[in-house]
Amino acid sequence: MKIAHIIPTYNEKDNIGLMIGTIFRIGRKYRSWQNYVIVVDDQSPDGTSSIVKKYQQKNKNIFLLLKKKEGLGRALVTGYQFAVNKVKADVVIPNDADFQWDPEDYPKLVKKIGQGFDVVVASRHVAGSKVVGWNWFRKLNHDISNSLLAWLVAGVHEVRDHAGNFKAIRVKNCLDRIPLVKMKNAGFSFQLHILYELSKIGVKFTEVPVTFKERRLGVSKIGFNRYYIRDIFEYIKSSIIIRIDRSERFFKYGVVGIVGLILQTLLSKLLVSLNIEPFIAVSVGAEAAIASNFLMNNYWTFNKHVISGMELINKFIQFNAASIGAVIIQGIVVFFGTLIFGKKAWFWSMIFAVFFLVIPYSYFIYNRYIWKTHEH
Repeated sequence: MKIAHIIPTYNEKDNIGLMIGTIFRIGRKYRSWQNYVIVVDDQSPDGTSSIVKKYQQKNKNIFLLLKKKEGLGRALVTGYQFAVNKVKADVVIPNDADFQWDPEDYPKLVKKIGQGFDVVVASRHVAGSKVVGWNWFRKLNHDISNSLLAWLVAGVHEVRDHAGNFKAIRVKNCLDRIPLVKMKNAGFSFQLHILYELSKIGVKFTEVPVTFKERRLGVSKIGFNRYYIRDIFEYIKSSIIIRIDRSERFFKYGVVGIVGLILQTLLSKLLVSLNIEPFIAVSVGAEAAIASNFLMNNYWTFNKHVISGMELINKFIQFNAASIGAVIIQGIVVFFGTLIFGKKAWFWSMIFAVFFLVIPYSYFIYNRYIWKTHEH
């Protein structure tokens, strides 16, 4: 397994050598892991890059990418792209150089990837986690970005900790499907944005409790300056954009559902008028709605992840098999509805089944399974 550790740096001469050494020391305990360190340095004036170059002379698995100072987000995009396209990594683990996130925890993240998760977040918000040394400003800054903006405004609920850099991401069918080149986040809003982009393709998330500490050496980058103010406004903007984008997808899904319901109603009504048993008529209508919903969602709601060719047929068969439960549920609800209230109750029994059972079930299937494994 190739593991690429991405370390963005700016004036981290006191920490970067220790971080590189720690990563490889830990990695030697796991013979099946090939560890690579990618340092993305924003032209640090303190000589950070010179220290990295000395380590490169002893280890060919260390890479140094130099760029102008633009912000954390741009540095991470550069590192992610290099890890995916050049290193051909299986797992990418970004981290900071300052030891606030303890690199000793990275095997926990990798092991969770081995258990089938796609994104493993080192979390400060799950049972067993701990934060040490924060003052009121750091806590307020985190609570506003993580709880108010990311959770409430953006509505990203896949994980509880949205603001941390330390996480493990599977590359195949996961990070390699994210349009990194289109991500324009300059600052720390990148952390929220990458989680949202990953959630859109239905990856499997989990969080691992860790202890987060204040940096060992060097000076914190958090403080009132032009970059901090820029990043705050960018985070607010990103949160609003994510909410709008997520709402648009759900709106499209709702429109598709209405079209499917109309189709199902007309077909079911026609079959009932031909003296077909209502539960059979509704089941046939449900199958027609499933086909309609699948095609409309593929080419409209989820048009950024369009399925085509033979895979379209395979995915439809897969979705149809997964949705057979919805057809059966509708048939059962209509059967008992007409049995209790009479044959004329077939329509309202169908409506009850569709809105309270089928719509939530189908949306879960669409996001979780059908578009999960599709590659661009």
